[in-house]
Amino acid sequence: MTDKNNNNDENSYVGFGVAFGLLGGATLSSIVGIFFDFPLIWAFGPGFGMLIGIVISSIMDSFKD
Repeated sequence: MTDKNNNNDENSYVGFGVAFGLLGGATLSSIVGIFFDFPLIWAFGPGFGMLIGIVISSIMDSFKD
């Protein structure tokens, strides 16, 4: 049986960091891809966005009480 009162929310912001980082990176790479003829940014932009989102959310998790 599991204990339903044990809420282990250790990494609660990481999912938000991944989601918003992916959206931000895809949006930024689309905007840059419109103005510059550099299609490789479409591959690296969402990845870097997710990386930045994960780093920021991990920092937020570390300072959580």
